[in-house]
Amino acid sequence: MYLVLTGNRATPGQARVLDALLVSVMEHGISPSSTITRMLASYGVPIQVGIAAGVTTFGDIQGGAGQQLALKLQSVVHRLAEDGEVTDESLQRAAKEIVADSRARRAPLEGFGHPQHGADPRFPILMGIAKEEGVFSHHSTLLAHLEHELSQAVGRKIPANVDGAIAALILDLGFTWETTRIFLVAPRSVGLAAHYLEEVAQGNTWRHVPADQVNYTGPNPS
Repeated sequence: MYLVLTGNRATPGQARVLDALLVSVMEHGISPSSTITRMLASYGVPIQVGIAAGVTTFGDIQGGAGQQLALKLQSVVHRLAEDGEVTDESLQRAAKEIVADSRARRAPLEGFGHPQHGADPRFPILMGIAKEEGVFSHHSTLLAHLEHELSQAVGRKIPANVDGAIAALILDLGFTWETTRIFLVAPRSVGLAAHYLEEVAQGNTWRHVPADQVNYTGPNPS
């Protein structure tokens, strides 16, 4: 995968980090993507259709938020590199500016928090492996500063999630922000295949929302 996307062979350290990253997002239980795949499986469609349907749920809110963050991280580090000052201090200042701008616009900062986890358990494991293998570099450092500055601004711990880890680590591995979602689509397709096969094996058919759980919220007919 590293060779195909970069044209270079991964070092053993890079390969270990990439492997850990892919494994960390291969499966995530009953989520929007697996729910859609299971529904399609119950309708008798081919496995590739069920997997593709699940993958199409990845977007700016669910599954693909790391892409926006990766663009931010890459842009900041590139700008600082052009100015010749990619230092811990300059990265910290940049993080403070990003958080201030986000809060001024009342816009959430991608790559932080998680609706299913108080603190995403995958994040510290991935960052620990990256440090062990010497992959943890400027983009991961900037992410760490963002986590600190955001938590300071809010007044409580706002931990980074796996989207944040993907964003920072793929950049430190040498990929570009445009590739971000590939690192979810590729491994999660395997997880979705498992959901599809389980649904078929259980003999479930025509999964749907029961009529008694659907409430009309539109205007009353005139």
